Amino acid sequence: MTTEISHQAPPLEELSAEEARRFFDGQARRYVRMSGAEFVRRWEAGEIEEPERPEVQLLAMLLPFARAR
Repeated sequence: MTTEISHQAPPLEELSAEEARRFFDGQARRYVRMSGAEFVRRWEAGEIEEPERPEVQLLAMLLPFARAR
């Protein structure tokens, strides 16, 4: 007997540039307790302590949200 499981992905939600930046700011505040703008500034200047930490790497992957136009 075979059981079929149907998975449906949730609908995609497109964010405006402002929404994307607010999303990034919230994640930065949550994970590293600084604003999104401050994280970007420190990241680009190489000032982030222990950049290999998982929470820092997560924010690095989310940087396109901070730079949305």
